[in-house]
Amino acid sequence: MRTPAVRQFVTFAAIGLANTAVYYAVYASLNIWMPYLAAHVIGYGVSVTGSFLLNSYVTLRTRPTWRAFARYPLSGAANVVGSGILLHLAVSRLGMDENLAALAAGLLVTPLSFLLARWAIVSGAAATRASRRPPGEDRVREGASRE
Repeated sequence: MRTPAVRQFVTFAAIGLANTAVYYAVYASLNIWMPYLAAHVIGYGVSVTGSFLLNSYVTLRTRPTWRAFARYPLSGAANVVGSGILLHLAVSRLGMDENLAALAAGLLVTPLSFLLARWAIVSGAAATRASRRPPGEDRVREGASRE
């Protein structure tokens, strides 16, 4: 891979594909003996948690934090809303096949989803690290670097 961002994006996309399979496996397994909406919620929860952990450790190579975990679903929400808008426009305005339009919309919105996921994980981890520093630590480091 040429740059860290390209490696991260490719890894993010691969994890997304794997998570889709995990979601469906959990959903289909639970749907045998529980209502489909309950199976959907549990499958979604498992896949989002797995996605967050894998993207934290593997894609962005950082330790996951609760703050980052709380922000992480924003990338999924942006994906659903953005791909929904693109899907609607592709079908209603461009006359595309609904299935092809769904795939195209998903692909087109993936970079935005990646950027939001990276922001959620990295800024959540950075904010947690900063809150753990003793008061005045930044001033000590600044003073030491000037000497």
